[in-house]
Formats: sequence, C-alpha cells, structure tokens
Amino acid sequence: MQDGKKVIRYMQSKGYRVLAINIVYVEDVKNPDTWEPSTGALNTWDDVRCVIRSNGEILLSSEATTEPGKYYTEQPMNSNGAFRIAFGNYQDAWKIGYHHEQLALVQCGTLKGYRDLNKDGKRTGDKIYEGDNFGINQHTTSNAPGLVGKWSAGCLVGRYPETHAKFMEICKNMGREKFDTTVIAADDFFAWNG
Repeated sequence: MQDGKKVIRYMQSKGYRVLAINIVYVEDVKNPDTWEPSTGALNTWDDVRCVIRSNGEILLSSEATTEPGKYYTEQPMNSNGAFRIAFGNYQDAWKIGYHHEQLALVQCGTLKGYRDLNKDGKRTGDKIYEGDNFGINQHTTSNAPGLVGKWSAGCLVGRYPETHAKFMEICKNMGREKFDTTVIAADDFFAWNG
C-alpha cells in the first residue's frame, strides 16, 4: 500500500538527504495506486516514480521502469552491458533538459550502477560502475507501450506522457537547478519496520 510517510522515514533511516519535495522510484511494485509488490520481470512497467513531500504527502505516483528493457539488455549500447542503476540516494545528479526531443531530467552528476554483461536482466554478480556521463535520464515514452522494449537502455522512464508532463511540471516548480533522486527496492522497503 502507498505510504509516503514510511518512504520518508526509510530515507532518513538510510541517511539519505530528504528535501521539501523528493523524487523516489520504488522498484518492483506493479500498481502506482496500491504499490502491490511484483516479481521484477524483465521488460515490464513494474516500478513506480513518486514525488513525495517531506511530510509524506504523495504528489505523484505513476508507472515507470528503473531498468533497461529486453531490447537493450540483449543488445546493449555499451560493450560491458546494459546499465542498471544501483539502489541509493543520488544528490544533485539531474537537471532539466532534453532527452532527444522530450523535456526530461538529464544526468549531470555521479551515479552508480551495474553493467549486465551476462544479459540475465539482474544485478547479481555484475560489476559496479560509477560516473557522471552515462546519459541516464528521466524521460517518458510517446505511446505508453505494453512492454518497455526500446524505451529504456538504462534510463528511469515514466510509462505515460501525461504523468511525465505532471512530473516535469512539479520539477519546474521546485525552484531547484539540480535534482536528487532516490531509488529503493520494494522488498527491502516493505520488510523494513520503521
């Protein structure tokens, strides 16, 4: 079940920076209204993109993916494998810009992630990379497809253009030049008793 206050407490328990308004992705939940846990199947929209006030009020909860789709998992743009962002809190790592022709948050700071060299769609055993030039942006699709497919090569992608527009409007009104984003694993979050 959606629980913005628990997300904020969880972030605080991890020592993550909590701002007045926070961008948070919860990986492996298949419904943005109920946050029902999912199995994390490759190529599915089974993550949520949230915007949450520091008091726990959820301003937006929408379908997304934090993982590359099947196409780029099997045919990665990098010879070391498709990028999968590591769970954590990334400070001042994005700014407003364009992903191709879409208004988006574009990477401008350091991220950590795994390269899926064995193309199994999982982080387990994969090498970790850190850098500020991966091109891991926060964008959307153009037609809300049934599968992730080519829509993500490792970017954090909102499924629907309509909810992405709301997301970007919130970002523009935050009064920030650079944006934090937190990515959390649903199983760890739901197991946490804080």
